[in-house]
Amino acid sequence: MGQGLRSKDELIRLAQRRFGYADQERFASVSGDRNPMHCDALQARRTQAGAPVVHGIHTLLWGLDALAEAHPELPPLRALRAQFNKFVYVDDIADVVLTRQGSQDARLSILADGGTRAKIYLEFGNPAKHCPGWSSNSLEQVPVALRPLIFSFEQIAGRSGRLSFATPPAEVAMLFPSVAKWLGTQRVAALAASTYLVGMVCPGLHSIYGELLIETCTESGSAPSLAFRVTETDPRFRSVEQEIAGGELSGTVRSFVRVPPVSQAPIESLVGIVNPAEFAGSVALIIGGSRGLGELTAKLVATGGGRVVVTWQSGRDDAERVAEEIRSAGGACETIAYDARKPAGDQIAALASVPTHAYYFATPHIYRPGAEIFSVGRLNEFLAIYVDGFWQLANALRARQPMLSMFYPSSVYVAERPRGMTEYAIAKAAGEVLCADMNVSLAPLRVTAVRLPPLATDQTASITASDTADPLGSMLPIVRTVQSWPRK
Repeated sequence: MGQGLRSKDELIRLAQRRFGYADQERFASVSGDRNPMHCDALQARRTQAGAPVVHGIHTLLWGLDALAEAHPELPPLRALRAQFNKFVYVDDIADVVLTRQGSQDARLSILADGGTRAKIYLEFGNPAKHCPGWSSNSLEQVPVALRPLIFSFEQIAGRSGRLSFATPPAEVAMLFPSVAKWLGTQRVAALAASTYLVGMVCPGLHSIYGELLIETCTESGSAPSLAFRVTETDPRFRSVEQEIAGGELSGTVRSFVRVPPVSQAPIESLVGIVNPAEFAGSVALIIGGSRGLGELTAKLVATGGGRVVVTWQSGRDDAERVAEEIRSAGGACETIAYDARKPAGDQIAALASVPTHAYYFATPHIYRPGAEIFSVGRLNEFLAIYVDGFWQLANALRARQPMLSMFYPSSVYVAERPRGMTEYAIAKAAGEVLCADMNVSLAPLRVTAVRLPPLATDQTASITASDTADPLGSMLPIVRTVQSWPRK
């Protein structure tokens, strides 16, 4: 293959592409991995990723296919290690880059937005003579999983079984013809089956594929299937390690079990905490009230006797779920579609009741990895929602109700920024300045802006449970402050 690459300037880009939803569907179809983190925009927003992401194994097979196409005389593959460090999002432009090229090994990186998303290490040499003996034991056949299985972390330890490939190996090979010619269709299909294992079977629904280490081997007459057995779980990191064998491959898959999406307090639990007439006579518009802090705020106001209007931008079903819960408890709630990036006046014109209060929880996904410390495009995305969107809403509401009380949620991250939050902090700080000036110049309008600590919501989701404040304890005093104006 030539000499090893010795400098950053010698990095070779083998291919570039944008992964779209059609690509997601094709790969999900042949691999069998239809985890909503990859295939359902509404459910993906409630995961750590915050939006649909490309299957890690999809990026691996694409990278290997690009390498095999550029170097059709590759030596046999002896071993492979793939580390999926960060997500590649749907519609990201990704590159596969050859970072080392030697006679006995090679290295690839998958890049997006200038940052490394995955690293792939290849070792060349003849395959092992035989696949491991444990995989030929009488393992239970796992039924086809059309939906991701759901297990508690404790239920995962000791699981084992055998998975049939979701589709014939030739169908997987059609998507990756060059690597199939190099490695063989069975091995390509087995790599694809590993994401079906992680995303659909074990750990299943709340999984993140972390790392793959495999060796090639030889076997004859085997069924198109992948055997697996969980060998280690670590509750500190919610990590799962399992051995795999099948399709002329054997090795280890390492994955993580995400903390499930956060559920806000049910409305019946708020009875007795909020006086049933505490917010009577108010009409509260809850922008982004279909989940998270918006959902909790809607329940608090409704429990206190206020009418609420819950808006949704994409999660209509979530908004209707919140509204039905409120109505079932005797509260008044309606739902409307609302996009903070579009003119506010047209969207609220059809409201049956004029809002007296408004809570602004509109937000894109807060954190996405990037190579640079600062992105103008990302800042503009935040400013459009956190500053211009709030300003447009305030003006549209003031035109109908000058005596208006609004809530603007800022963040402690303005002063205490984690890495990768620069644009978010700048936009929230700009929103605080806007709120202060609105209070000075637009009386009797009153805006309550509060720097919230990290609270247990989808936006703070992580692999492991993190230290977050109680949403109810944080939001109830704020709601009472906002609802206290105009004074009755």
